[in-house]
Amino acid sequence: MVTVSDNDIEKLNKALRFIEADLVEKAIEVLNELVEERPDLIEGWYNLGYALAEAEKYEEAVKAYDEALSIDNFIFEIWFNKGAALYAMKDFEAARECYEEALEINPDDAEAWNNIGNCHSRLADGEAAIEAYTQAVALKPDYAEAFYNKANAHFIEEDDEKAIAYAELAVELNPELRKMVNQWINVARNRLTSRRENVEYKKKQLEESSSRES
Repeated sequence: MVTVSDNDIEKLNKALRFIEADLVEKAIEVLNELVEERPDLIEGWYNLGYALAEAEKYEEAVKAYDEALSIDNFIFEIWFNKGAALYAMKDFEAARECYEEALEINPDDAEAWNNIGNCHSRLADGEAAIEAYTQAVALKPDYAEAFYNKANAHFIEEDDEKAIAYAELAVELNPELRKMVNQWINVARNRLTSRRENVEYKKKQLEESSSRES
């Protein structure tokens, strides 16, 4: 078992104070010094990864998270944050794999399911995205962002009735989403109206044809 010394704790706390004060580069300096002294300290690598991600140094963050995972690969937060860094790098497949690893540890995390949905969406797998968003909102019924993402995925799949319903629910939960919803909801409504009118027209034609034949 790795022993955490008072010096380690002092440096970790100092780095966290720098992060809270938005002095991320100073935090990185402290944490680099810490992991050089204590390469076996998972808290050092994890917090270094977090600080690097905050500084938008995502490739370096991933490397730090990998060092942490080499010490213990059964920690939800490390897989989750590595996934977030990879997503920021637009490596959506690798990000998805990280979120899946995170969910192996905690399958009830709604945000991880939402983020997997985002990965699937970016990878143009609408059906898988919808399934992931459905898991997210099942776990967290007031998760407005996941409802919006689910609505948007249905819109892309041209399932407009569900897109409209989930979009309206998302806005009800978080009115700030209305601006995003308004970018496409009228298209969905118009498509839905057009389809319904087309169905009615074909139904009417069929009825008139049957009437003439009889």
